[in-house]
Amino acid sequence: MPVASRLIAAWCGAAMASCQPPTSPSRPLAVDFVAESDPGVRLSGVRVFVDGNSVGETGSNGRVRMEINGESTQRLTIEHHCPAGHDARSASKVLRLRDFDGVVRSDAPEMEFMLRCRPMKRSAAFVVRAKNGPGLPVVVDGEPMARTNRFGVAHFSIRGAPGTDYVVRLDTEDHPGLLPQHPVHTFTLPDADEIFVLNRTFEVKMKRRRPGYRRPRITKIE
Repeated sequence: MPVASRLIAAWCGAAMASCQPPTSPSRPLAVDFVAESDPGVRLSGVRVFVDGNSVGETGSNGRVRMEINGESTQRLTIEHHCPAGHDARSASKVLRLRDFDGVVRSDAPEMEFMLRCRPMKRSAAFVVRAKNGPGLPVVVDGEPMARTNRFGVAHFSIRGAPGTDYVVRLDTEDHPGLLPQHPVHTFTLPDADEIFVLNRTFEVKMKRRRPGYRRPRITKIE
């Protein structure tokens, strides 16, 4: 190859190399993965995976921390497995690394990544106030759950899946003088713990008094 041709080829190679975009150097990025069952309620025992590799489990504070070595604009797949009683596995999410110039690093985590594990069952607490209704059995879906005290008050709690309908009946079988008889109320459990209050006022049907035996009145006649 002539000398001129070799010089041109070398110049072209150098020019092409200078046109390549500079690669961002990889650096460690501190990430806190924070797991919650409900907003503000931290959850322990959540297993976290980054690109299929286990990071660890969240502790009592609902956190697990790791350092990720990656380049800016790199995408990482985040998955988490929930503990028993919660959604078994949630859909994967994507974490995109971004580099910000001028950020001063410290010992605090540089990023928080929120994870959610929804409870499969919720608590339903019931408070019954039955005016004029002492000693009434409280029946839920055909099962006796409690009995009102002498003030007509009862309370109990049960657990169920979100969306469950509870049919609550006040059994007046042994109280025929109360109206209405066997009132029924329906409550639906939301996707959260809930307190249901049942207020019911009964009318008391007055019993007719039977005419009693009256002794004849003797009037003395002189």
